[in-house]
Amino acid sequence: MSNREELLEETPPEALRAFLVRELADDPDLERRFHSFLDTSDLDVYELRAEIESRYGYRTAPNFTEYEERAESYIEKGRYRDAATIYRAIFEAMRDHLHEFDPHRGGFEHDETFQDAIASYATSIRDANLPNEQKRTYIEYCFDQWLDEHEEGGFPQYFREALWELCTTEDDYRYWQSLLRDRLDERLDSQRIYGEQYDDDSDAWRRDDLTTPASEDELLDGYTETVWLRGYVELLDRLDERAELGAILNRHYPASRHLCLRYARLLADEGAREAAITVAEYGADAFSGSDTVELREFLTDQYEEIDTDAFQETMIDLFVERTDWTYYDRLTAATPDDEWKQVVDTIVERLDSRWDADTIVEIYLREERIEDAFETVRSARDLDLFEAHIDQLGEHDPAAYFDAYRRAIKKAAADASRRKYYRQVAEHLQTIQTLGRDRRFENLVSFLREEYSNRPAFLDELEKAGF
Repeated sequence: MSNREELLEETPPEALRAFLVRELADDPDLERRFHSFLDTSDLDVYELRAEIESRYGYRTAPNFTEYEERAESYIEKGRYRDAATIYRAIFEAMRDHLHEFDPHRGGFEHDETFQDAIASYATSIRDANLPNEQKRTYIEYCFDQWLDEHEEGGFPQYFREALWELCTTEDDYRYWQSLLRDRLDERLDSQRIYGEQYDDDSDAWRRDDLTTPASEDELLDGYTETVWLRGYVELLDRLDERAELGAILNRHYPASRHLCLRYARLLADEGAREAAITVAEYGADAFSGSDTVELREFLTDQYEEIDTDAFQETMIDLFVERTDWTYYDRLTAATPDDEWKQVVDTIVERLDSRWDADTIVEIYLREERIEDAFETVRSARDLDLFEAHIDQLGEHDPAAYFDAYRRAIKKAAADASRRKYYRQVAEHLQTIQTLGRDRRFENLVSFLREEYSNRPAFLDELEKAGF
């Protein structure tokens, strides 16, 4: 018997009771944990779910606030599992009705409540601080929901996030891993998963050709299997099981961009940079567009010290695609001064002068190429672009800026056919007059009033704007 147990054994019950009453009164957090320890839920999730479902009408949802407030009141009392029961009843009842509510017609709030209920379910169980043996029921429930949602084309990501939320200890992760491994074993034999690269008795994966994956007939080709394997890889990562991790990634990295990126990073961490680059380049080429951003960012880190041309090319592509100025700043820092103008010109050439004119102007202003910035604004003939840069470019050459802006306003007025477009023209008159309300400006206003004197709505908007 430990000293702590001996002390409790020797202490009279009334003294223990007095101590608990005093400490619980002084420490609300301790009181909540004490309630959680004693929590034995008397709520029935199936009865609650039926009650909620009965309140659905034709394209009308129940008021979930009363259930959410009830759950919150249980949380305040430390009855976390009762709260979790309510949240489970909410999202289980909602799941069969999600298709009835179009997110584009006011149904977004319904979908958001569904997502929040799943997240709150997981948080409630996490905050209950249950021992692993008691938490396993909840882990297995979320795990089954995750698998079912994948099979049925539902919302597996919400339950995946819930699993990561409620699993907090190594025992939790290992239990989740065991559930997933059992499912993988049902679908895939061990030879297909590992080949000759790994067995349970090994503390390292066998390195042959680092960049040649499993043969085509052994690669995973099903979406569900790939997602399961990705989940398993993430758990191996969390548990730092690098031998099994390396063996799986070596064989199956072509199955998804996630596996590809994780394998490239593992190889880089272990000093195999050339193989890491080969794997990442495969992924950047095999998968599409924005899905490969992280792979290309990884490649820039590898290229920066060993391949200047590849580094520049990849960074330029990333900036042009995403207009993220951190890429631009990094390019600036890494490029010699005598090469920088050529890099800038390359970026501008790859941007669309029509749709990316604002980005091009921003580049020229950063580089203090004012004439190029002005020419871009003038060529774009975009009123909003004229307005956005009037302070910087208007000060540079007020007369030239006024002339270009005036032509754009006159064209907009000629094209306008509704009051909202008339109002926009009037608003731009208010902007252009900041360059000087002189004879040129008064002539512009007079021209518009005379030219469109047969448009009462236009004249009304000019009057409202003070013209």
